[in-house]
Amino acid sequence: MRAFPAGADEAVERSANVVIRTDFSDDGGWLGTLEALEQAPEDWEDDEFEVDNFVIDDPSWAEATPDEILEVVRRDQYLAEYLDVFLVADKQAVAGEEHLLLVVTAYDPQDEMYDDVVRFGREFRCLPSEAHSIIANLGVGNMDFQEFSKAAAASSDGVFRGWP
Repeated sequence: MRAFPAGADEAVERSANVVIRTDFSDDGGWLGTLEALEQAPEDWEDDEFEVDNFVIDDPSWAEATPDEILEVVRRDQYLAEYLDVFLVADKQAVAGEEHLLLVVTAYDPQDEMYDDVVRFGREFRCLPSEAHSIIANLGVGNMDFQEFSKAAAASSDGVFRGWP
């Protein structure tokens, strides 16, 4: 049975990127994805950037879908309440040149605000370097998921690449 490893609650509390590897077909591509996650967003100053990734690199998560991951999130009371989004390093992310991660909202579909939150989609792709900005802004309530998903939906390729 899949489960989040020890330390997941603390990672969410400190607004770390929760990254779940679901593709195990290309170790070199995975290392490239991890390297890309270490890069600062373009609009951040070097002195204000701090990498904080909570990486789940466990073959039991191989081929896990966003829905399957959400089931595991909802079984954990803390994660169900406080995890805003998670990042999926699937085949497209691992094998792709830009390592575009899948950003998935963990917002509860039973919540009355769910339809507003997912108005532009429940998930979108982002540059790994932009994951930090997304998580940080959601963590402090500076921006909402739908602002990022709307920007991704409005882009020519459906990818959030930062703000113009």
